Amino acid sequence: MLLSLVKYISGYLRVQVTGYAPERFLNLCGNHNIVIWNLLRIENGYEFFISLKAFRELKPFLKKTKTTVRIKQRFGFPFWLFRYRKRKLFFGGICIFFAFLFILSRYIWNIEIVGNVSVTDETILSYLTENGYGFGTKKAKIDCTKLEEKIRLDYSEIIWTSAQISGTKLTIQIKENLVTGEASDAQEDGPRDIVADKDAVIARIVTRAGVPQIVAGDEVKKGDTLVVGRIDIIDDSGETVDYNYTKSDADIYGYTSYTYSDSFPLTYQKKQNTGNETKRYGMEFGEHLFRIPWKSPGYETCDKATEYLQLNLFSDFYLPVTLCVDTYSEYETKTCHYSKEEAKKEAKAHFLNYLKKFNEKDIQILEKNVMIDVNEKNCSVSGTVKTCEKIGTYVRTKEIESPADERPNTDELE
Repeated sequence: MLLSLVKYISGYLRVQVTGYAPERFLNLCGNHNIVIWNLLRIENGYEFFISLKAFRELKPFLKKTKTTVRIKQRFGFPFWLFRYRKRKLFFGGICIFFAFLFILSRYIWNIEIVGNVSVTDETILSYLTENGYGFGTKKAKIDCTKLEEKIRLDYSEIIWTSAQISGTKLTIQIKENLVTGEASDAQEDGPRDIVADKDAVIARIVTRAGVPQIVAGDEVKKGDTLVVGRIDIIDDSGETVDYNYTKSDADIYGYTSYTYSDSFPLTYQKKQNTGNETKRYGMEFGEHLFRIPWKSPGYETCDKATEYLQLNLFSDFYLPVTLCVDTYSEYETKTCHYSKEEAKKEAKAHFLNYLKKFNEKDIQILEKNVMIDVNEKNCSVSGTVKTCEKIGTYVRTKEIESPADERPNTDELE
């Protein structure tokens, strides 16, 4: 493929050699490293392909071997230029086109965010735009090292970032701190207590550091201290003489209870697709959007879905041109009414979606107790969900004065 492209750019010929000693002519070409290909024997000589540059070197060989050469066909870019040499507007347009591409290549037209989980693409894109790194920013103005440092400073949850420019594309790779906020607080410098973050009955506790203040079966309220990061140092007489401070570390599980309630009317509106669908095409240049046809399809009620495709010449050479296709699907609104059984089924579906949140947070469900009430107009659900979950959050330990510092100096009293 690459060799064919080189041949086309430099130009090549299909020629025919005839005369007194065509074989000697071929030997001379070989001795002087002149490349020919697709050699074919004909009645009075040979036919082959040769590059335009090599063809210009054949004159002494032709004279020496008393052979003649005739050009059969011409191929390549030089001959194409010669054929259209009088079309000045055409070549002017090509020059303008490449000049336009050169100007566009100096700006950022595509931004890719990789590795984010909690911080959304929209958040990072808005942040980049507000700080002068958005779409249409000159590449020369972007200092990737400073951008990386700025993102890390402004987003505490991002622990590593990389900014790289390739073509007209800016790629932001980030890694987030996957440790929870509570665990992150525990890793900070200084002593820490663990306090209850919700009302619960203690199920079990495993303490690795700190002094536990509760045992299994204790009932705690939100804000109660569960583990203290201050350890008393006691002498032989049983008096506290000093304190050691540590970062409390414990796994504490408690029985908790959640109140569930839900209500919805038995009469509801249901979408019914009519099957009518219309597409509208558009092109976006920077912030300007043009659509064909100009008017919307005119459906009273419809759903709209839009697909976007940004144009690019190469893998990372994006242009500020985006094609878009709007698909309008017409629907009619139909008034429906749940039967008693359908209402109960819908209520159960709502409740199961509610329970999914507990599974996502790794909360063990111990008991579910709900009541479904269906009257003429509404379906109501109420009840409780009992769970067992990890509880506790971290707060800084209050440091108090050592008892040894409070004792009077006996030397001064004497």
